[in-house]
Formats: sequence, C-alpha cells, structure tokens
Amino acid sequence: MREDMAGRLVAWLLLPVMLIVATETNDLETIEILFEKSPNSVSALWDWNYECPDEVTYTAAYKKLGAPDNESQECVTTEQCSCEIPYGLLDHSHNYTLLINATTPGGKILLYSKDFDPNCKIKPPTDVHVNTSDALVIVTFTTSKLSYIEEYNITFRRNDSKNEKSALAQSGIYIIPPNELLPEHTYCLKVNVYNKQTMELSVFSPEECFMAPARGPPDNLRMEALDSTYLLNWDWDFDRSPNPTFTVEKCHTFDSCAKIKRCENITTTQCDCSELLFIGNHILRVSVYDSHRQEKSANVIQFHPSQDTVISPPKDLKMGIKGNKLFINVSAPEGFNNSNIYHLCDWLTHLEYWTKSTQNSEVTVQESNKPFFSIESKEASTTYCAKAKMTCNNNSNRSSLYGEEHCITSGSRSYLVAWIFMAIVVISVVLYICFCNVKRYIKHIFFPSSNLPPTFHKGLGETSLNCNQEQFLLPKEEATDRCCIDLRSSTEDLVPINGSDKSQGNSQDSGNYSNEGHGTQ
Repeated sequence: MREDMAGRLVAWLLLPVMLIVATETNDLETIEILFEKSPNSVSALWDWNYECPDEVTYTAAYKKLGAPDNESQECVTTEQCSCEIPYGLLDHSHNYTLLINATTPGGKILLYSKDFDPNCKIKPPTDVHVNTSDALVIVTFTTSKLSYIEEYNITFRRNDSKNEKSALAQSGIYIIPPNELLPEHTYCLKVNVYNKQTMELSVFSPEECFMAPARGPPDNLRMEALDSTYLLNWDWDFDRSPNPTFTVEKCHTFDSCAKIKRCENITTTQCDCSELLFIGNHILRVSVYDSHRQEKSANVIQFHPSQDTVISPPKDLKMGIKGNKLFINVSAPEGFNNSNIYHLCDWLTHLEYWTKSTQNSEVTVQESNKPFFSIESKEASTTYCAKAKMTCNNNSNRSSLYGEEHCITSGSRSYLVAWIFMAIVVISVVLYICFCNVKRYIKHIFFPSSNLPPTFHKGLGETSLNCNQEQFLLPKEEATDRCCIDLRSSTEDLVPINGSDKSQGNSQDSGNYSNEGHGTQ
C-alpha cells in the first residue's frame, strides 16, 4: 500500500519534467527554415510550429558546401528566430549550408541545417493542374516557396483568343470565378511568382489547357441582396421533376466547399445567405439531386457584397417652407445601420427637385455631405417636388435606391402686414400735422405771446374781484362814471355807487340811472 503511494508520488513529481521534455522534443523537431532574398542580403527565418519560443536560445552559422576545411561564419541575428547574411560575404560560385543550434531550457542542444543557393532566382510554379468538377474550375500548383511575401499571378485566355485575364492567388489553390468563363469553351492558363519584397517576377509556367464545365440545372441563379439580407434564388421546373432536393455551399479559394446553414437538402428554391461576410468575394454553388431522374447537377454564382449589394433608399424626406425659402431634410437609409455599409465610402446626399406644372419642369440637382438643404427665392402658390438617394463620393456607380417623391405647395403671399405698417405711418403723419396746429391754437389761447395789462395781472389769480374797488379801465381811456352790475334780486333798488343818496327807498327800477353830481335825466 505504501509502495503504491510512493510510486504515485514520484510519478506526480516527475510529470512536469516529462511534459517539458516531451514538449521540447515535439516542438523543436518540427522546425521550418525559410530564406528570403533582398537586394543586398539573404535572410533566414525559422520557427517551431509557427512559433518562436522565448525560452529557447540559438546560434546560427553558415559555411560552403563541398569545402570541408572551410570554417563556418556567424549569421548575424536581426531579430528573434532570424538572421541575415550580406551578399558581400558570400562566394556566388558555391552553395551554402545554414546551421542552427537550439538550446532548450533543460540544456538539450538540437542541431538543424538547410542548404541555400545565393544565386537562386525565383522559379516558376511546377505541377500546375486544373480540375473541373461540379461546375467549378480549381487550379492547383506547387512552388519552391521561400516566404510568405510571395503571391501568384494566374493568367488565362480563351483558346481562340489572345485577350488575357489575370487574377492574384495567395496560395497554391485557386477557384476561377464562374463569371470569368464561358461554359464548354476551351481555356489555357499559366502561373508565375512575384516576390513583393525584392519585386522579382519569375517566368511563367508552361500553359495548361482545359474546358470550362457546363452549368447544369438549377438555372438562373441570382442573388437578391438588400442591405444585409442576402437571398439566393434559382429556377426549377417542378412539373417536370416534382421532388428535388437542393444544397447550397460556399466555396473558398483556399480549401474545400462548406455547406451553408439551413440550406442543406432543402426543397425550396431560395436560400438565406445573410451569414456571409460583407467583405470578400464569395463563390456559391447550388447542387440539386433530381430523384425523378436519379441525377445530380450543380451551378455556381459569384457574389461580391460590397459591390453587388443594393442599398435601401433614404427612410424619409421632409419638406417645409418658411418665408421665401424651401427647406428639405433627408433621413439616412436603413442600411446605414450596418457599419460596413456606412463606412464603405464617403457618402453624399443626392437631391433632385423641380416645379410641378403642366409644362416640362427643369430638374435641379444638388449634392452635399450633409442631409439638409436650403433653397432660396421660391415663388408663391407653387408646388415643389423632390426625391433623394445616397451616392459614393469616390465611386459614381455606387449608390442607393431613390426614395419616394415628396411635394409641397407654397401659400399665396400676404400683404396685410405691409398695409398695416403703411396705415400706421400715414396716421402718425396726419396726427403729427394736426397736433402741431392744435398745439399752436392752444398755446395762443392759454399762453398768448403779448402781456396782459397790469391791472389784469394784479387781479387775476389773487382774490375774488371786487367791482367797487378795482378798476378795469385802461389808464389812457376817457374817464367815465364808475358803475357796475349788481346781480342781486330784481326787486331790489339800484344803489348809487357813491352811496350818498339814501333817501330813495326801495323803489322799482324806473330805467333811469343817476350820475354823481348831475340832475335827473
């Protein structure tokens, strides 16, 4: 019992060491060495399973092949897992071997080597093959790949024509887009290699000829793509073959075709492919199995969302008139909720507006990077119509659909305000003129320019007038008897002003008046 426990304890203690040794052995035994040529040097790169372990130390050296007495020289490291050999240190009449010593954390030293030719130029691909199956044309080829900075140029032409088409491939497998080939025509292709760093281009490989496959049913493959919704449709004669099953696949340019979800062994003639990425070029294959005829056939279509997607129209267009201006505001399309569509290009708002009348009205076009417009000098009692879409600033052929047409009628112009203003001005002028005359008369009456006689000045405004004491005659006037009117009862006798004759009692007015110092008239 104790021995078993001791054995287990030792096993647990040795397990990390065993894992480290196993990891080091497995990782370092799969080293890959690549060479890159530049105008002034040859660079070597290596890795272990596409990684460069930090815990591994290494040294690199090179020496001539076939020269046993030649000493190895150090390959100067430029960064981790790479080194560089200047052309000036190489003898171009010999080939070389690169030696790499890798030391693991456990102290184990592993040696790797690979030969290289300093005069080696880029070679064309070898073993170019064309496979035509299930409506696809797949090109495969092998190369003496030096590094990841290379790409491959595939050039093909129809056998009875000299016009060539080209395509770039990043790997040794490439599917020619179906819209580039005419079914059942013979084509020939060739491949060369381009090094993006040294800008060297190899010669072409020998031509390989093939016949483009016929495209069987289903027919009329078409993609109805609106914003982010992609619906693949096709035609099928159900009267002739009532029980078919369809399968839709996405064929990559670097591996096999993969079935699209919910589109495997379906009986409808539509597949929702909205899961496809907006960026990229997709080759879709629709295969059909005709149970009535016991046959299988396929057709292919190419779909490029960023170029083929139809963008929805602006959601709304609002118009308003204020004063002498027409204001228009255009809402963004629904598709702009997708960031890929919104950032596809620099979008402009394309507006068209015109006057609606029985005669042909001229259409005015305006474009702006803003969604609103202000149009000057509009006429009264006129109907204006407008519609809008979105266009790419850097691609005139890329635009959204047109939105609905909207119209608005401007009202008749009212001059009421102007008339009221003019009436106020006229009335003000008349009142001013009239007030000036009235003011002059009032001033003349109540505030005369000439002075009143001193007697008036003395009597006015002080006390009540006493006709017996105050004289109202001007100084230079002729002296007359002093008299006054006594507004008493009519039955009372007239009293002389001097009051000397009191013998006449109360008698009625005889109509005769007495003067002081004179007889009776």
